[in-house]
Amino acid sequence: MNTLRLRTRLLLGTIFFGVLITVVSMLVVSWAVSRQYMEQASEHSAKDAAIINDNLNERKSNQLIASRQLASQKNLGSTLWYLSQYAHSGENRETLFVTYQQLVKDTYKMGRVAKLSDIAIYDFEGKLVSFAQFDGHRTRVGFVERTPKVVFSVAVLADGEELTRNNMRTISTVAGLSAQLSDPMLSYEKIDYVINAGGLAIRSQMPIMGEVFGLGAQAKQLGWVVMVQPLGQAFVDHVSHLTDTRVNVFVGNMLSSANLPAYQTLSDGGAGKVDEGGFNEIVIGRNSFYQRLLPVMGEGRRIATIAVLSSQEAVLKNTRQMLEILGLIAISSLVVILPFAWYLANSISRPLTLLSRVFRGVASGRGMVNRELAELAGHRGDEMGELAESFFAMSQAVKQKIQQINEINASLEDSVAQRTRELQIANDELTKLATHDALTGLPNRQLVNDRLLQALSAARREKTTMALMFIDLDEFKPVNDKYGHAVGDLLLKEAARRIHECLRKSDTVARIGGDEFIVLLPVIETELDACGVAEKIRASLNLPFYLSGEQLSISSSIGIAIYPEHGLDEHALCQHADIAMYQAKNSGRNAVRIFREAA
Repeated sequence: MNTLRLRTRLLLGTIFFGVLITVVSMLVVSWAVSRQYMEQASEHSAKDAAIINDNLNERKSNQLIASRQLASQKNLGSTLWYLSQYAHSGENRETLFVTYQQLVKDTYKMGRVAKLSDIAIYDFEGKLVSFAQFDGHRTRVGFVERTPKVVFSVAVLADGEELTRNNMRTISTVAGLSAQLSDPMLSYEKIDYVINAGGLAIRSQMPIMGEVFGLGAQAKQLGWVVMVQPLGQAFVDHVSHLTDTRVNVFVGNMLSSANLPAYQTLSDGGAGKVDEGGFNEIVIGRNSFYQRLLPVMGEGRRIATIAVLSSQEAVLKNTRQMLEILGLIAISSLVVILPFAWYLANSISRPLTLLSRVFRGVASGRGMVNRELAELAGHRGDEMGELAESFFAMSQAVKQKIQQINEINASLEDSVAQRTRELQIANDELTKLATHDALTGLPNRQLVNDRLLQALSAARREKTTMALMFIDLDEFKPVNDKYGHAVGDLLLKEAARRIHECLRKSDTVARIGGDEFIVLLPVIETELDACGVAEKIRASLNLPFYLSGEQLSISSSIGIAIYPEHGLDEHALCQHADIAMYQAKNSGRNAVRIFREAA
């Protein structure tokens, strides 16, 4: 009866601790997995937010470039001055119409290229001259005459349709347009986020400069270009595709455009609402999402909010799968534990019971001691006393040997780890010396050639556009000759740093020798993207350098080649980018040129 009681207790105790350890392990592992998925979701949403910010900055940069291109277009200022002087007269109406027609065509073309919703040109008095409004595949274009009252000459054009007298009609007003600006005209360029027709948009304002001929040529402001690019559903769909998340744009707290229409207002998040820039969990309908809110600032205040939303379904599914796996492991463990517990209970309880009988028999002087000892010897291979002494001696010897082995292993592991670290450091240094420029730390010609081949392969596969730039520092040799190679090296390092700061993480800048650099843009949308980056680099290098107590000034000549327009392989792109760089240098330096075939 005592044997049965001890065996039962051992069996139940083993099962209890096995189940307890299994349950605790499942809870700890499931909590750790949930935290890990939560951190991964936060990191992913932060990366998505950075991608959206980069896309917004690219749109602003491209729109600013488009505004500058239109505002600096040859004879635009003199055209506005001519129209302001003679448009109200009744003389030479055909010449006036042709002038208006060309101005409208230029406005329409730039608005279509820059993907705008509205573009307008005003004269020096703030009066509307020409405009274009884009709505899907149809565009409303026109110009304004004052003869003497304000008259809008308007045409609605389909894609590819030309502006003629036949498709124009005159009306007194145009929705969304004012014939006269109410605000004073700025004398400097400006771009900012605004609310346009209830939605978020980017608005750029660019002065038009020109010369008025009278007693003498005099440069002055002759007009103003205003461009509006909507950040509506097309923008939401684009950035949602880039980030593989759902994106909602709110003006104030009200929904403007969305990939998740059920999320109507920011307050619908309930307890999940957080300050802009925060990360949290919200429930919309019956679905759970991770959310990160990005503030959009305009005129120094928050005018809109972009919500980046990723579904928790994948995380919950992975967590459930992990718990199911843990449950199967727990059940399998219990299946293994039960027979082991039974064996353990019997192997411990039976010898102890026999030994107890031996002690009681010896103490009482009963004659059944020999039988118990024989049975115990049959289980243990010898008498319990001798077995205990032998086991104790063996245990001590094993402990000493294990201690010696552990000390030897620890010494060997330390030596191996130290040697591995030294070899890794040496290997990293050799690899960097082989693939990077020793002075600036930038990739060298070998590494940038490898990345160019990879970028070309990806561009062919994905049918995307890429750009290659050759940059040559102007006036570097006189600086090197005057101040010495030490200052020249400092100048190269600082120039390399400035170029690197103008690029995205996915772009590459390399020094290929002397004062020559290569910039690789693996993915661009249009030539304007590459021109914007090149112009940013040129402006940065044109700023003064303060080195070793001296103020130094240099400039740069930048040549651009576009894949696939200017070449289908690395040799053609490098050759054409080099030719474009020399075209920039021959045009007077401190310039950016895209490769063009010689006339």
